[in-house]
Amino acid sequence: MADNKDAEAKKKQLQARFKEERLPEAVWPDEFGEKKKKPREVAFMDVNLCFPCGKCPEFCPVGCIEYLAPGTLPGRGDVQAVQVRPDECIGCYICVEVCALLTDYDAVRMYPTDQVEELLGITIGDKKPETYKVAEPHEDYFSDGGRRSIRHTGNGSRIAEKINEEERRRQGYPER
Repeated sequence: MADNKDAEAKKKQLQARFKEERLPEAVWPDEFGEKKKKPREVAFMDVNLCFPCGKCPEFCPVGCIEYLAPGTLPGRGDVQAVQVRPDECIGCYICVEVCALLTDYDAVRMYPTDQVEELLGITIGDKKPETYKVAEPHEDYFSDGGRRSIRHTGNGSRIAEKINEEERRRQGYPER
C-alpha cells in the first residue's frame, strides 16, 4: 500500500513539473526493460542543442541516457548535456518525441545502426553489453557544426513532422 502511495506522489510531482494533467507514463529505474533485438536506428543528442532538462532520461524505457561527466563539454561546468549509450539503445524514438514535443529543443535524432557502427567503430548487439561504458559527447558526428557532422541525415520527431505537414496543408502551402 505504501509503494502505491509513493508512486502516486511521484506521479503528481511529475505532473506538476510538466504542468499538464495527462502525462505519459515515465519509467522508474526499477522498471527498466531489457534489450531484446538489435535496433534499426539508435538515438544521439546534439550536445550543443541539449539544455539538460532531464526529460529524455526520465522516459527512456531501458535507461540508456545519462548526463555527461562534469567538464566534458568546455564552458558548461557541471551543467552538462545528456547523451545515449548507443550499445544499449533500443531505437524506440521516445527520447526524440519527448525532446521535440515537450521541450522544443529538438536535440535528438535517430541514425541507422550500421552507419553508427561504422562511424564509431563499435558493434551494437541484440543485448545490453556485459560491461558498462560511459556516454561520450560524439560532438563531431552528431552536433551541428561538428567537423564530420551527419546531423542533417538523422531522423527527427515523426509526430512533429506530421503536425508540421498538416499545418502546411491547412495553410495552403504546396506539398513537398
